[in-house]
Amino acid sequence: MTVRAIFFSDAHLDRNDTDKIELIEKFSEDVLERADAVFILGDLFEFYHGYDGYIYPWYNGVVDILKRLSSMGKTVILFEGNHEFGMGRYFQNYTGISCKQDVTMNLDGKRVFMSHGHGSHRFYLGSILKTRFVYAIMDFLGPRLTWKVAKAAATFLSRKVKPYNERTRDIFREYARKELSREYDVIVLAHSHMSDMVEFEVTQKKRLYVNTGDFGRDLDYVSYETGRGFMLERFDPSRHEGR
Repeated sequence: MTVRAIFFSDAHLDRNDTDKIELIEKFSEDVLERADAVFILGDLFEFYHGYDGYIYPWYNGVVDILKRLSSMGKTVILFEGNHEFGMGRYFQNYTGISCKQDVTMNLDGKRVFMSHGHGSHRFYLGSILKTRFVYAIMDFLGPRLTWKVAKAAATFLSRKVKPYNERTRDIFREYARKELSREYDVIVLAHSHMSDMVEFEVTQKKRLYVNTGDFGRDLDYVSYETGRGFMLERFDPSRHEGR
């Protein structure tokens, strides 16, 4: 049986990103709806903290896309990146998708590990921010005030432009190579904003590291198909025009 899976990340959807959400709608119709499984490897949102009974209204468009994919019977997993702070049970129940920190799964006999990849950094700010204490403060403040605080903090905690950086690329490659020694056949990461695919020989076996790149800026994504394996791709929205 042929398996087709799509992996993408780092759209960083913000409050007024209607054009970007429309782009993801096209991507869904052209690419995602033809897949058996969709893996969103983090930072789909510029900021998200889940609240019971509440979906940020400016994200309704992309949430509807996730609901539609789930209703079509597809496996959809959203990995929490460094910009997602606990999606929560309500979000998962509302969309019908799963939200994870990381996943290990069997894909056509290959042992595949997936995560956003922010854990590759030795000094990761999320180890301070992604705590029960901070989440409790967010719950107390409520969604609208928390959004304002998060956006204000982002001006000095998050860089909007992340250029190609060989040192960062190499840090991710080395991190993946070490993880592959844990008997994974494939490691799929994101976060670096640089699409990448490297084959390593680890414990006398060829193993693969893949990075999904930056969908929000470059329209990069990764596909997998039985018999073809993993491939770096770039979405061309012009192919959607006129459909």
